[in-house]
Amino acid sequence: MGVAVIVGTAKGAAILKSKDRETWEMNFDLRGWPVTASARDDGGRTYAAVNSPNFGVALFASDDLSNWNQLESAPRYRPEDRGNPEHHRLVAKMDFEGKLKGGGRFVDQIWTLHPAHGALYAGVSEAGLFVSRDRGQSWEPVDGFNEQPGRENWFPGFGGLGLHTILTDTKNADRMWVGISAAGFFRSDDGGKTWARKDEGVHGFGGNCVHHVANNPDNASVLYRQEHFGVYRSEDGGDTWRVWEDGLPIAEMSDGHRCSFGFPLVHDRKSGASFVVPLDGDNYRFPRGGQLAVYRSSNGKPWQPLQNGLPANCFAGVLRGSMAGDQMDSGGVYFGTTAGSIYASSDLGESWREIASGLPRIMSVEAYVT
Repeated sequence: MGVAVIVGTAKGAAILKSKDRETWEMNFDLRGWPVTASARDDGGRTYAAVNSPNFGVALFASDDLSNWNQLESAPRYRPEDRGNPEHHRLVAKMDFEGKLKGGGRFVDQIWTLHPAHGALYAGVSEAGLFVSRDRGQSWEPVDGFNEQPGRENWFPGFGGLGLHTILTDTKNADRMWVGISAAGFFRSDDGGKTWARKDEGVHGFGGNCVHHVANNPDNASVLYRQEHFGVYRSEDGGDTWRVWEDGLPIAEMSDGHRCSFGFPLVHDRKSGASFVVPLDGDNYRFPRGGQLAVYRSSNGKPWQPLQNGLPANCFAGVLRGSMAGDQMDSGGVYFGTTAGSIYASSDLGESWREIASGLPRIMSVEAYVT
């Protein structure tokens, strides 16, 4: 089996394909569009989310990773929905048409796409959850989440209010989780009708700035979380969390809290291994001392640094959506940097090689078996 890696950048999608995970070929598609997320459904169709300050968000679909067609519909709030003033303030520099001046709630980015139980979910900013049950031809807001009490008190992160993480349970279609920067982590046990915040035990500052959360949908209650203020693990579906940083580099944060800081977290389902890319605190946001390193923990054991093949003079970051696993035997792991390099490992991180460079700023990475 081969692998395709879709790399979303600020100027298009780099699509890398390999039959053996050793030799790679690359095409650069959807040129000119910022590509912010991708997903593949059970029918083999791949979706790419794009956004433009001039034309707004849109979705493209492909059945062969070569020919892309824009879908007629994309997630949209209702005209009467009111937006968050702090989110407006942060994203106003891209509001060329002045849409935010009326106070409305708009979808200015699709952060993640997640297929589950025959549906396709989208997490967006301003933070919200949408669902399509016809392969992206039409979209409905998940009102139980989007209109929940307390939303008016959510405070955005540096990039605004973004719903960037969606997780589901293969054994229970009514149970799902979402993560928002910087409003916290939420779970629904009734198919999205009601939601409860699940941040107990996580250091925060009023809200919780979730960076990324992962799970194995077949063992969904065990959750792995990279937070602004540390790395955590839950074994009860998010009801409680404990710090999970043994072996990780620790930095002092801007508020004096000491923890391991980073953005992405990937879980390999077959091996039980998880991967993070620590950065040197929330002030510097680049690898400590310039040594790019991935850290791995297997089944909750202490973290180990993996840097064979990674550069010792790297001062670029790795964003929350820019790391993925292919879930094959001898797990493949892939990540991209803000400096436009893609690194790949076919042995659970024991060794790495650069498979692409010179790309625009990398915003998302996903890997699919072909």
